[in-house]
Amino acid sequence: MRNTVWVSAVVAVTAWPSAGAAQSGAYRTVQGGRPLTTEVYRWSGDTLDATADVPFAGHRVVTRTVYDAGLEPLSYDLKVYSLATGAQQQAVQVTFADSARFTANGHAAGARAVPSPRAVMQNLLWSHLDAIARRLPPAGDASLVLHTFLVDNASVLELTVARRGGRVTASLAGTEVVLWPSAGGGLDSAAVPSQGLRIERVPAESVSASRPLAAAAPAPLPPGVLEEPYDWTDGSQRLLGTLALPAGAVGRVPVAIVIAGSGPTDRDGNSRLGLTSDVYKKLAWGLAARGIASVRYDKRGIGASVLSGTWDAVTFDDFAEDAVAGARALAADARFSRVVLVGHSEGAFLAIRAANLGAPVAGVVTLAGMGRPLTTVLREQVTPQLDSSGAAAFERVMAAYLGPGPMPEVPADLRALFNPSARRFLQTESALDPTAEARRVPVPLLVVQGAEDIQVSVQDAEALRAARPDAEVRVLPDANHLFVHIATRDRTAQLLTYNDPSLPLVPDLVPLVAAFVERVTR
Repeated sequence: MRNTVWVSAVVAVTAWPSAGAAQSGAYRTVQGGRPLTTEVYRWSGDTLDATADVPFAGHRVVTRTVYDAGLEPLSYDLKVYSLATGAQQQAVQVTFADSARFTANGHAAGARAVPSPRAVMQNLLWSHLDAIARRLPPAGDASLVLHTFLVDNASVLELTVARRGGRVTASLAGTEVVLWPSAGGGLDSAAVPSQGLRIERVPAESVSASRPLAAAAPAPLPPGVLEEPYDWTDGSQRLLGTLALPAGAVGRVPVAIVIAGSGPTDRDGNSRLGLTSDVYKKLAWGLAARGIASVRYDKRGIGASVLSGTWDAVTFDDFAEDAVAGARALAADARFSRVVLVGHSEGAFLAIRAANLGAPVAGVVTLAGMGRPLTTVLREQVTPQLDSSGAAAFERVMAAYLGPGPMPEVPADLRALFNPSARRFLQTESALDPTAEARRVPVPLLVVQGAEDIQVSVQDAEALRAARPDAEVRVLPDANHLFVHIATRDRTAQLLTYNDPSLPLVPDLVPLVAAFVERVTR
């Protein structure tokens, strides 16, 4: 869940310049002394161009907003790029009339009613707040109520901006921001006290957002590893993946199916939602170097595995049955001896469930898999990022969302978590007990957990151990959710590792998984 900083504000403003002559600037956002983001922006007439680098999310965000003479938005274009690879990850276009109509990656994504006066804002782009503040008259008491389209979650909230006695207050979603103008007008610096954020004006040439994004070359295939496409079908659903093979292998070799974690995480372990890790690619290559083949694949509706049907009909067991079908295909392939399922995060639960649904496998490996109910794990992941009222709203919405009744009304800042199209999937997942499923697994089980994981905890590994006393359970020190070395649980430091594919896996992981695969496939 993203940190949200479009919040209620206390703003000290003199005369804000109107959009007209070209003006430009740059900001750096700092939290606890650590730089979080940089942004450069430029006004050209009534057009605002902004570029922001967000290293903890691994993104570069490039936007263009076209305003009318009254600084109401007419159109908004957004592109998101990976900082690690330079690849475009997302494109959104919004046009404004009586409603905001938007497309995502070229496909119609919906509309939201946005009556005039309207505004547009995006998380961590401070120039958007600059544009809103410019709408106040240059002097005297004044107030505005703007219907603000929030691009991050496609929602509309009222933003109230009022100047009284030289101070300007703005209210949006309940957190306080303090802004200071530059001598000639415009946003000079700002602070978000409740989030420990400080926004500073800096020279444009000093920040990364002002420099071209260099596309990094993909990591080369290591010596001794071969790759080729691999696919199978589960009913009408086709799953596409990559087979990594040990070069020069003689005879049939063991093979692992690597099952990705939640959301749009692809076969390599990357996601447009802020993940550029190559974690599954690195695992596959490490196993191949030890004589073990693997298939990592795009789950249905993700990457190259185009969804057959609609998302609102997909269940957790549909994903598990896809893995069952993959195991059957590999078991029938004369190149391989026996099959092992290796699941990461949510994929770990899918691996356990697939084994119980009849996948012909010799063993199951769970990497950072949950051992407690989904609601417990979600609560631990989400509520530390919310205030007390937000946490209460989360509990209320989660209970209704996972229950049998109608789709609940979801507050704007929680909509990314409670998507109507994913409701059936999460309802069916939450109905399953990870420990009960682990107890039923008919083959040997290896449970691997990182000690510094901030998404799934050692408690989950211990719960799986209690359910399956014969399981091999290993907690790797100084390893996070992606099994990258880190010695802190600081969230920002952790997220930085999520977007650096050059970081190696902790050295114990591949040998541990390989030894288990070799043992159970003899």
